[in-house]
This record gives sequence, C-alpha cells and structure tokens, in this order.
Amino acid sequence: MKKEFSGSYRTQHTPPSRGPRHPPPEGIDRERRVLPQPIGDKCNPLCPLFVCTRNALFTANKPIKGRIVKAAQCRLTGGDCIGGECQYASCKINALLPDGRCAKALEKKFSRPPDEEFFREMLRVEEYDTSDFR
Repeated sequence: MKKEFSGSYRTQHTPPSRGPRHPPPEGIDRERRVLPQPIGDKCNPLCPLFVCTRNALFTANKPIKGRIVKAAQCRLTGGDCIGGECQYASCKINALLPDGRCAKALEKKFSRPPDEEFFREMLRVEEYDTSDFR
C-alpha cells in the first residue's frame, strides 16, 4: 500500500543543531567604522567613501618601479581618475568640498582646544567686576 502525500517533499528529518552561537571576542567590533583616507588635505579616489556618480571608477594594479600599486582608473576617460576635481566625484558622508579637498582631513588639522582651557578662560572672565564697566 502507498503512503499518502503529506504536502511536502522534505522528510521529517531535522538537521543536527550547531549549538548556541557565541558572541565575537571582546577586541573585535562587528561593525568596523570606515574612515576617510585623504592624501594630505585632498580627496583620494581610493578612499572607501569616494563615489563616482557615473560608476566609472575602478581600481587596477599597476607596476611602478618594480612594485605593484593600486591605482584608480576612469572608464570614461580611459586614464587615471582625477579624484575630487571631477564633476562626477562625490563622497558618501558629504565631506568632499567644491575645491576637491576633504572636510574630514581639514577637521583633523584644526583641532579645537581642550575643554579645560575653555573653563579657565570662563573663570578669568567671571572674575571681572561688572561695576567697572558702568
């Protein structure tokens, strides 16, 4: 006598359990932050945040003086990518300035003074007697 069709071709067998999943070790972040990689203060086309709006950017390995170096190439021009100077250049975090510089690189150059210094300056200002200014 034949078995009746149960509506599924799968067998009733369940795969063995792999056990509980363990969290990653303490020192490893699950989501790694992508940081800008400017060259000096100029935008770098090899930066992970750099985007070509025409999808014409690709990286190629070029031999330079006997060493293999990654180079950004443009499919539109057939040559090297000019980076932030191109009209199709963009940045994922909107850090590309109109002159081709990276705002994040400039942010690192001009760091703000520590809060302790501001606090000392506020105390100096508060020490003045307001009656002197009347």
